[in-house]
Amino acid sequence: MTYLAVFEDQSRGVRRSDLIAALERDWPTAVIREHQGSQESRDVVWSYAEDSQELEGYSHVDGTCIYLDSPLGLAARFALWFRGLVPADIDLVFCDDGYSFGGSIETGMSVDDVIAIATVS
Repeated sequence: MTYLAVFEDQSRGVRRSDLIAALERDWPTAVIREHQGSQESRDVVWSYAEDSQELEGYSHVDGTCIYLDSPLGLAARFALWFRGLVPADIDLVFCDDGYSFGGSIETGMSVDDVIAIATVS
């Protein structure tokens, strides 16, 4: 499934260089590729594998969203990590690509709190 961590305020975004530096620092085994493919909306693209789980992620070119194609737990970890890159005054929403659920990721939340956004009806 594809999950998103998206800014409510589209006027600011995480800069490409900051995202790449943070991925390299915090997820050292991630394979990072800058803009790849024909989709103009994609910017930084990365993949990450842990145990038997895999994640394919990419950021929107404006830096206001990351897309995470992975199991829920791994997507929640990356979304929570992304919260740390987003200014505190910006609301960051965790949702799926069909917007069938959504909720704000607050500073200080746990991975289980983020998972609960997706599982609470």
